[in-house]
Amino acid sequence: MPPSRRISTTPTNPVQQLTQLEILVLVFQEADVYDIHRAQCTGTHTFWNQESRNHWVCVQAGSEEMYGPLRGRVAAKLVALIKIRDCSQDTVPRLAGIQMLSPVNSGQPSDIHSLVTVQLREDAREFTLVDIGRILSLAHLIPEGDWHWLVNSRIDFRTCNEIY
Repeated sequence: MPPSRRISTTPTNPVQQLTQLEILVLVFQEADVYDIHRAQCTGTHTFWNQESRNHWVCVQAGSEEMYGPLRGRVAAKLVALIKIRDCSQDTVPRLAGIQMLSPVNSGQPSDIHSLVTVQLREDAREFTLVDIGRILSLAHLIPEGDWHWLVNSRIDFRTCNEIY
């Protein structure tokens, strides 16, 4: 588990909408060296006068036995990053609103291309709130038809070794 997560912030108030999450990801074959994945999340707001930017992330959604080689991980789109100040409890929860995808065929890789296919969940709400600690890394998805994507597990050695 990475030692910490940082979020860029705006002026203080009880609830803040944030735009970037820095995720520390262990470097392949290293014990204590981390890369920083910067996940952008502008919600419905534009990014540099272009369309909104909401990155795909990998989220720990279940036990290691779930979803075949994905080992409990699912791809999700960030739709909101928020920080809530609870003065009565002296805590500051950091949450992510995500739109979760679900693995096709229980997460088993395709015989054709050896990649896992994910799809938009039919029963999914607009978004689910999760603690930012459950976000493991950025996810690289390849579009495959309407509302289906391939999980590119060959993007780097670390990802390939985690999934396979």
